[in-house]
Amino acid sequence: MKKFLSCVVCGISLLALSSSASEPGHAPFFGESFEVSLESAKKVDQSLFVYFCKPESTACQYMDYEFSRWSVGNFLNTRFINVKINVDDEESNGPDLATRYKISSHPTYLILDHNGKVLHEATRAMEGSVFIDTISWLTGETEFPMAEHDAKYEAGERNPVFVQQYLLDARTVLPKNLDVRDLYMEAWGETQDKYTAIAQEYLASREPQDLINLQDFAIVKAYSNTLNDPGIELLLENFDAFVETTSMEQVSETVLKVALDTALLKVLAGDETYLDVIESLEEEPLKKATDWQRNINPESWHLPENMREPLKKSFNHVTESSSRDSEE
Repeated sequence: MKKFLSCVVCGISLLALSSSASEPGHAPFFGESFEVSLESAKKVDQSLFVYFCKPESTACQYMDYEFSRWSVGNFLNTRFINVKINVDDEESNGPDLATRYKISSHPTYLILDHNGKVLHEATRAMEGSVFIDTISWLTGETEFPMAEHDAKYEAGERNPVFVQQYLLDARTVLPKNLDVRDLYMEAWGETQDKYTAIAQEYLASREPQDLINLQDFAIVKAYSNTLNDPGIELLLENFDAFVETTSMEQVSETVLKVALDTALLKVLAGDETYLDVIESLEEEPLKKATDWQRNINPESWHLPENMREPLKKSFNHVTESSSRDSEE
């Protein structure tokens, strides 16, 4: 699913969202501890819903708000024993539980059987209705909208026309490309990863000239996250051809957003090569998109001159925090 600059927008959007909401609150009942909740699940023979979070995370703050909705709270309370785990809270064994269940993304939702075995997993923030649909599909309560296509693909169907439409249909189901008002947040977790892998396999199986069309551009845009992804490499290697097929605006916005995401991921990992990503924006073919953006909006965060300083500050913060942790 990411990001320092997006979080600035997220925080503003979250405040606006919470102040305008009208649905009455009905938070799920979260048990006092993991151990007590697991024991309760055993007694009533129910699954355990575990919400792993970091209080300072904007995505988790958003989900706290979504969990306060009556529809979401009622959905969870009628199906699971629920427990919320702060991964930083040592008193509640948060760090140990996060390690045991290999939690690397916040928020993460696990559905466990009453012996503590993972049955289902999902990650990332999502709107309340999407959350309900996601959990319902994971548990088999409702059928996933892509079930028929999934069955065909898993049976070995690889006709390019079918796979192309399969991925386009999945794109409309997966809420990946949410706009600023939806906090840039991705949903579906493992399901999103599944379709991303299928998209990469599909793109690798086709000749480049056969992929320069509107449909495959939509697939590249929906399932590419970094500059090293096959779809973005295809886009950059055939920049002018895709511009002719779509538009300078669509191609430029796509590659510039992915370039920023790539730099941000490197910053958050403490990887100094984020600077190489910034420099690449002044080299062909990315320079074409950069020059276009600079003419359209010189204040854009996607321009190297505007992202360099905030990314440097964020990188310094990440590396300093890491150094303090290692000293402790």
